[in-house]
Amino acid sequence: MELDQWKEIWQADTSATHTDHQILRALLDKKSGSPVEKMKRNLNAELWLIIISYGAAILFYFFAFNGRMIEISWFMLMVGAFFIVYYIRKRKLLREMEDLSSHVKSNLEKQVHSLETYIRIYLVGGTALIPISMLFFGWLMYTKSRFISPGNILFPSEQNPLWKVLAAWFMLTALITVVMYYINKWYVRKLYGRHVENLKAVLDEMKGDDQ
Repeated sequence: MELDQWKEIWQADTSATHTDHQILRALLDKKSGSPVEKMKRNLNAELWLIIISYGAAILFYFFAFNGRMIEISWFMLMVGAFFIVYYIRKRKLLREMEDLSSHVKSNLEKQVHSLETYIRIYLVGGTALIPISMLFFGWLMYTKSRFISPGNILFPSEQNPLWKVLAAWFMLTALITVVMYYINKWYVRKLYGRHVENLKAVLDEMKGDDQ
């Protein structure tokens, strides 16, 4: 029934009535089943997770160890700021997908494509954050903690020349990045990807009826 209603409004396109727009809005706004609404809820949950977890860690490293690890706070603050910008832009796009003030056919396709782009950026950015974080913490350990554990392969010392330490960091970073890529891929698809696929399937089926 839901798909049939979408098709009727899709085929009407620019001649859709106010009642048609109300029906489509109701379908998009359904809290129980709308892909857009589910993505909004997931995005909100992620935002609160970032605010709580990052906020606590940022405050901790600002004041712990007499401020000697304050660089971690600034690093996490920058990462959190990038996520906030991503959240604002993606939230704006999802809200636009519920706005029926313009033509349904042209806008819905364009917005779904933009949403796919945001999801790819999220996956690539989340994966790229792994080597960036490893590089940052490697630098931090080298500059502030290299004398704590001279026998550790991750610290340069007389037993561990710099080339061996760099090789160990490279292999560790590569391993964690590959593992986290597949975890991120599963995670992003669970939260957003499958809902976008549902939207695309509906659009493809509606377009098929036009041909």
